[in-house]
Amino acid sequence: MDIRQLQYLVTLAQERHFTRAAAMCNVTQPTLSGRIRQLEIELGVSIVERGKKFHGLTPEGERILVWAKKVIADCNSLRNEVAGKSAEVFGKVNIGVIPSADVATASLILDLKKSHPHAHATIHLMSHNEIHKALEDYQIDAGITYTQFSDAKKHKSFSLYEEGYRLFMPARHRLEGAEAVEWEAAVNAGPMVGLSPNLQNRMMVDSTLRFLGVELDPEIEGDTIPSLGGFIRAGYCAILPEFSALSLGDGVVSVPLIKPIVSHSVGMVMTKRELEPAIITALAECAEQYTKPLFQEN
Repeated sequence: MDIRQLQYLVTLAQERHFTRAAAMCNVTQPTLSGRIRQLEIELGVSIVERGKKFHGLTPEGERILVWAKKVIADCNSLRNEVAGKSAEVFGKVNIGVIPSADVATASLILDLKKSHPHAHATIHLMSHNEIHKALEDYQIDAGITYTQFSDAKKHKSFSLYEEGYRLFMPARHRLEGAEAVEWEAAVNAGPMVGLSPNLQNRMMVDSTLRFLGVELDPEIEGDTIPSLGGFIRAGYCAILPEFSALSLGDGVVSVPLIKPIVSHSVGMVMTKRELEPAIITALAECAEQYTKPLFQEN
């Protein structure tokens, strides 16, 4: 068994097509099929459902796939580890981020860079569910999302801040300057825009409103908070996380939402590992420092 066989298996599971998987691995289709067959012989189990086309993995194959992804991730971490010198932290960390937390990510990565200038980071904008799937598949090293949904057996999490909600509106809106607005009244503040229904943040907003017997029916929906800014400045309203103001720009104002007051913990979630790469440890140490709010009101 070697790492290349495992890479072929992971690619085949992703592409679900022998020819495409072979092309992605820069080998011929018979080579890829032969190496996976060799892996089956070595392990003594069938991995791929046999047929003229790819029909999926056997139950044993699905279990082997989980191990293959972990082994590949550990090998990549090993390469990053030995690329450095002395005690310096080198390598790249991949972080999945929900749309409402993109600003929080900047603060965290800047802290990492301050302590470890040679560290590199790649940020992937994802939904909450996509983050947890990517963590399972070892496609990302950490996720910034809602910590209440993390599995304590699989994950360790670090709270970064509490996310509250506000009604956002264009400047000079009739509610500008109000001390607060009730959730039920907020949906009638004007034509509404909102985040896409598949995003966890939107699901929690919808859940709160349904509890009150109210439905949110946005005329326009978007996958990111900045994409809604232009519509809000043009006259629309939106129920969004309170720190959305940091990415919506000028011309947008907001007031707190009450009755009920809703908040959720946003933090960094990581898969528990017996051996943790140095750069992941460094990122966790940065996250641990947030015992005070990540953002401060002016």
